[in-house]
Amino acid sequence: MTKVAVYGFVRIVFDLLGPPSWWWGAVVPLLGGVTAVMGVLYALMEHDLKRLLAYHTVENIGIIFIGLGLALAFEANAMPAAAALALTAALLHVFNHSVFKSLLFFGAGAVLGATGERDMERLGGLIHRMPLTAFAFLIGCAAISALPPFNGFVSEWLTFQAILLSPALPQWLLKFLIPAIGALLALSAALAAACFVKAFGITFLGRARTQVAREAVETDRWSLAAMFGLAALCLLAGILPGYFIDALAPVIHPLTGANLPRQDELDWLTIVPIAQSRSSYNGLLLFLFIALAAGLGAEVIHRWSSAAIRRSDPWDCGFPDASPMTQYTAGSFSQPIRRVFGSVVFRAREEVHIPAPGDVRAARLHVQLRDVPWDLLYVPAARLVNYAAERLNRMQFLTIRGYLTLVFGALVVLLMVLSIWQ
Repeated sequence: MTKVAVYGFVRIVFDLLGPPSWWWGAVVPLLGGVTAVMGVLYALMEHDLKRLLAYHTVENIGIIFIGLGLALAFEANAMPAAAALALTAALLHVFNHSVFKSLLFFGAGAVLGATGERDMERLGGLIHRMPLTAFAFLIGCAAISALPPFNGFVSEWLTFQAILLSPALPQWLLKFLIPAIGALLALSAALAAACFVKAFGITFLGRARTQVAREAVETDRWSLAAMFGLAALCLLAGILPGYFIDALAPVIHPLTGANLPRQDELDWLTIVPIAQSRSSYNGLLLFLFIALAAGLGAEVIHRWSSAAIRRSDPWDCGFPDASPMTQYTAGSFSQPIRRVFGSVVFRAREEVHIPAPGDVRAARLHVQLRDVPWDLLYVPAARLVNYAAERLNRMQFLTIRGYLTLVFGALVVLLMVLSIWQ
């Protein structure tokens, strides 16, 4: 559904409205940058695994609209090559997001099917019970966090390359605004990495927090096949991105009047968005280097480490109790971010209840967060719809004379509008 909205925006703005004005390239990427940061911040606050993924979709839509807005700015200033780069980055991220977010939702569904739980605070330790799901989910987390050599890195890197072309724009507002939007994009990328360290770590690592997590079993083979198919596509689009970029060329050229050079004709499958002297990326070589370094590291550790086994108590961080309650929680990840952004973004309120000295009852921390966009935009709209529905509901109980009068009045109004319009 989110991709349908992107498609509608592209067809209307790039195809139907004609040549864009330069200020469109200021409004659209600014809204995209704010949306990206707000989306990932709300995702970081979530403990429900599927709601976390849903909020993070907002962040990725923001990244897509940063690319679309940059394309509008470049197209308005007769810079077709730069516009093609920005639009390619946006549409490639549309594809990438559809792949790794589907993988993550499949993983969340497998966890829900195995445990009946979506609350990360009631999970943990699932890597021992569901190792294949954990591995596939980890690949999705790396891809959505824009880590090479996976596909999420390529589209975000192309977006940054388009941002680096902004000094060539003639408008001073765009010269100052677009680098600030780049900073928002970098902030959202860093927060996304923290968000999915939380999602994977709390869900799959550590000790199981509940009995259902301790008794979980691996999901079925068909579900695993779907997840590993998407995981392979995340890797394939990351190490061979040139073929996917070239596949977008028939879409990019009619909209911007240009497209990126044929990437599959470059040496070593390197992608060059602007010029070879400026920047390039080779996902295949990077993948081979990572695999080689990891393999050599594992070999050195196994070959040179001592074969002797010693048994001793591990460092327990001051917690000799093996209870799952002593380990890091989803709230532990969220608290530092909430303390920094909470008063502005979430209108957060914290209430601490500490028993009196000698009272053995547990202390309690109650945190209240507000969804400010929901309260400002959607709640008033919902109230207006409910109010109108209650009033219009009376129309169901009119008499025949009432309905005839209503139809006659509507006909008179339409005729008056038609006569005034002509």
